[in-house]
Amino acid sequence: MEETRFYDDVAAFSAVTRGLYEAEPVRHTTVLSVIHALSDAPQADAVPPVLISLHGNDGALRGAALWTPPWPLALSGIHCDDVPLLVKELLSTHPELDSVMGPRDVADSFAAAWSAATSRPVRTILDLRLYRLADLVVPQVVGRARIATVDDVDLLAQHGRAFSLEANAHRPHTLAEAADGARRLLALGAGCVIWEVDGVPVSSAAAKAPTAGASRIGPVYTPPEHRRHGYGAAATAAAAQWAQAVGAQEVLLYTDLANPTSNGVYQRIGFRPVSDYVELAFDPPSRQD
Repeated sequence: MEETRFYDDVAAFSAVTRGLYEAEPVRHTTVLSVIHALSDAPQADAVPPVLISLHGNDGALRGAALWTPPWPLALSGIHCDDVPLLVKELLSTHPELDSVMGPRDVADSFAAAWSAATSRPVRTILDLRLYRLADLVVPQVVGRARIATVDDVDLLAQHGRAFSLEANAHRPHTLAEAADGARRLLALGAGCVIWEVDGVPVSSAAAKAPTAGASRIGPVYTPPEHRRHGYGAAATAAAAQWAQAVGAQEVLLYTDLANPTSNGVYQRIGFRPVSDYVELAFDPPSRQD
């Protein structure tokens, strides 16, 4: 008989699902970094995560999913065939689920089933493309890179807050939240690159510490007054070099498909498309008069 298991402990969940996620660190880059953060830098006031594994009739692991509200349910560990079982279990345990993120086929399949069961309309939040670095092309740009320290938290927070307003307007960070996020990145061993020109910070890019050999870059932010000079590309390239220097075999990043500029920039410095992901939200059911 197929079964679904829920976990109260991140370590127990990781012990069961590590092999699944680490076998494909590119596909599962988001989940791997979330598990790393939950394990090594837990937030005392955070909503407890929802950790789920799916098993076949023989007890073997079939898939896994992770939800850390207010972020979307991460579906990279689920295949379309297992969507009905996952939807059934979450309807009975977490009917408040309001968003999902994952490979497009799985996310679309889950969203269609969830919407049919709950009468909640589906809305696309972000169309994303996952890129992996092939051969890095370091742009020739004025300035230099340096690695941020705790003394740079305020700057990183300002950039993180501004990035969220532009790229994630549906879930913007306060300045305090952005500062907490910057401190967590540093505590988790990320390489936060600041690109400077004549001592003035003009761009920043964060590369997460490698997990299962993969490091993901983001956020990358250049203030409007410093754009169109190549600083974001230079900061991203420096972040990629940092990631490779600390052992990453894969360097990854997501782009918003609605932003052709960033997609072009990253391809010019050596990133190549892997697959498309999507973040979908479930709106409240419409009321009939």
